[in-house]
Amino acid sequence: MAYTPPETVFGVDFSGATDAGTKIWIAEIDASGEPELIDCAPATERFGVDADRADAHRALTHHLAGLDGDTAAALDFPFALPASVVDAGSWTAFVRTFPSLFASPADLQRRCQSRAELADGDRVQHVRATEESVGALSPYNRRLRSQTFYGIRDVLRPLVLADTVRAVPMQDLDAERPTLLETYPAAALDSLDGETHRAGYKEASDEGRERREANLDALAAESEVTVAAGVRQRLLDDDGGDGLDAALAAFAGWRNTVDPTNLAVEDGEYGVEGYIYV
Repeated sequence: MAYTPPETVFGVDFSGATDAGTKIWIAEIDASGEPELIDCAPATERFGVDADRADAHRALTHHLAGLDGDTAAALDFPFALPASVVDAGSWTAFVRTFPSLFASPADLQRRCQSRAELADGDRVQHVRATEESVGALSPYNRRLRSQTFYGIRDVLRPLVLADTVRAVPMQDLDAERPTLLETYPAAALDSLDGETHRAGYKEASDEGRERREANLDALAAESEVTVAAGVRQRLLDDDGGDGLDAALAAFAGWRNTVDPTNLAVEDGEYGVEGYIYV
């Protein structure tokens, strides 16, 4: 069956915080014609839930499970752990057994660090090959451990168990199921030409707003994706920068699903460890 690019692409700025509903933002690109970023809002607004982490994660998972093969979603949390700290015969087996491996974000970090130290004899945190290529932190780093734990356990695992999505490159594409991609907004931002600011755009200041505007301008100049006027204003007004991160995630998802060759990662280790699309 010939590949058809998705008509709708979502970008998700994920959070494992207790008030995740206000920190998770979902951006939406209408790619049925000329691609346009038509919406970007926090989970509390998009799904009509409160800020509670469990409620927000449940709503996001339900949303993704309800998508069809005409859609794709790029999410900014690690889909896997370094193979050096996890014994996994396959990515699917790893996701299925995840709750039996780790009890909490802190437990995930402790167990992974212990395995890393046994392997190397030092406290250097292991990264996946894909993190090394884009300069991202280890999935079990203290700053990322909650996103990794809750993203895999509460979002990916239910979707994999129900067989309602296809997460690339670990799973083959399916015309009847939505495509999920892991992304990293900071790396997507770095890929743009022009003046961009990886730091300082998440500030409630004139300088922070100017940096968000420069990043949006670089995004518009680099791609064919236009930004609806109301959405642009909202992203500029969002001092936390979560909306802009969601927009960058959506852009990365759109850019990589336009052509299926972008999704085909040949190296075998990515089939277990996952791959960051930017």
